[in-house]
Amino acid sequence: MTGGNDESLFLGLDASTQALKASLVDSLLVVVDEVEVRFDSDLPHYHTRGGTLPSEAADGQVHSPVAMLVEAFDVLFDRIKQASWPVHRIVSISAAGQQHASVYWSRSAIQALASANDPSKKLSEQITATAFSRQTVPSWQDSSTLAECEALEAQFPGGAQGLIHATGSKAHARFTGPQIMRFRRLNPRAYEETSRISLVSSFVTTLLCLDGEVKPVDESDACGMNMWDIPSQQWSQDALSIISAGQPAELESKLGFVELDAARPVGKISRWLQLRYGFDQSCIVCSATGDNPATFLSFTLNQAEALVSLGTSDTLLVSTNQYCPHGEYHAFTHPAQSPGRERRYFNMLVYKNGSLAREYVRDRHYQSSWDEFNQSIIAQCSRKGDVTRTGFWWLKPEIIPANARGTYKFESTTSSPISQSLVDEFTNESANALAMLESQFSSFRVRSSSILSSSDTSGQEESEGGARLKRVYASGGASKNLTLLSVLANVMGCEIVKPSTSGSGREANACSVGAAYKAAWAHARNRDGGDVAFDDFVNALRSKRSDGEHHFVVVATPDRVTTKRLGYDEERFKQWRSFEAEALALSASSGC
Repeated sequence: MTGGNDESLFLGLDASTQALKASLVDSLLVVVDEVEVRFDSDLPHYHTRGGTLPSEAADGQVHSPVAMLVEAFDVLFDRIKQASWPVHRIVSISAAGQQHASVYWSRSAIQALASANDPSKKLSEQITATAFSRQTVPSWQDSSTLAECEALEAQFPGGAQGLIHATGSKAHARFTGPQIMRFRRLNPRAYEETSRISLVSSFVTTLLCLDGEVKPVDESDACGMNMWDIPSQQWSQDALSIISAGQPAELESKLGFVELDAARPVGKISRWLQLRYGFDQSCIVCSATGDNPATFLSFTLNQAEALVSLGTSDTLLVSTNQYCPHGEYHAFTHPAQSPGRERRYFNMLVYKNGSLAREYVRDRHYQSSWDEFNQSIIAQCSRKGDVTRTGFWWLKPEIIPANARGTYKFESTTSSPISQSLVDEFTNESANALAMLESQFSSFRVRSSSILSSSDTSGQEESEGGARLKRVYASGGASKNLTLLSVLANVMGCEIVKPSTSGSGREANACSVGAAYKAAWAHARNRDGGDVAFDDFVNALRSKRSDGEHHFVVVATPDRVTTKRLGYDEERFKQWRSFEAEALALSASSGC
């Protein structure tokens, strides 16, 4: 895996919930190698499970030790050294961190960061004891701030809709603003002793530089805080005032400025990393972003394209050229935005019951066998029936639609498509798998169509189902199931694409790879003084490769015969919407 004559290398880091990962890419953006530190297994003395601390409290608090993140930084670079990476060739670094999670620096942090330059000592030995005013990092899984969310929406001008329009999202328990609000209320003294508040992404760049400064949050990651006014590109004074109990200037000073130019370096590699590990002093550190924006970058999504991550939860990222805030999903600015260029965005839809529900159906109806699950789908797709079946498996309180819970199955006949019947079980039990996938993917289709309809539709694909995506990139564990992806292609009405694994034989960590791409783009812009768009930069380098490494391959396309047989048209999606509305009403009335 070589990248041509230029020997420059680029490093991307990913500080996720359960691990700290690193991807090294060459001058053609080919992944050279990757290493990681798993928090539970590699740092067992912190006693985490899934990267977070076990808690007996019933308030929904989910936190991680901040000391664990610093120690993971030490272990990661030790492993990079053990792997003999040529770090002296790394010319630019960027990072990503779990979105919404926050780190709280003490009043002693600046001195600690400026003096952490002893190469004989680990970083954790030099800063952990004094640098933090709060010893835990609230995780994106935290749900302890429901009261703060209610207060934020109630007091914000225009209520929940006003907050959505300004910040791109309604108030969410995991978002940084409500988390700060709760911390200030419960720990006023520690809040007072906090000099700066970072997101995990900017926390990592701060550790990379160690120059006595807390590095800025980037704009895309700031969109996940319920505090950044996206249209005006500044902190929302209304949100800051509510969160800080009338002290917005104080809170703004703790947050610092937001980096609007994604390619501008935030500093140089630290002297500690130079002396201890051999990095070159000229290596630049670029602003970091959130894990979802970084993953978005690794796929270089164009307008009207989407990335779906099919895991325990399902996440859909839809690229748009317009700001499209909505209460059901989140709006973010593009994570590789350049000042002066047309602003770009993406919307994120999150579903809690993804593979969780798919595995439940597999175990209940198909003897825990994916083969039987898939065979039932193939059989159902091969014949046209006179019954339409739709099911909703909301095993945990759902995010989209909000707070939906329970299992609901409906059947309707072609002779009376408007008449729908709630049933305990389908008349054909083997239809559960297809009914489930059709329902999950219909939500993707209907809601992405709504986003695209709110955006500029010039050049977009149109179909019986309304504005539709041109292409969907698939990732996550369930994307290995090609039968599932064939259903996704038919319902979405577009091709499904995955990264090629030719060359290395593996699929790289998309988040840290996206961060490395950003590092390479930032280095090129600062070296050449130009303003090449991120997508153009990445695609130009990919086109120069000879081995096809990390190109994308089409793995599923809509089958016209099947889609016509199963009736995937506007009437079908309209009918699905009515099924969902009835299921949601039943969920609310049952008290689930």
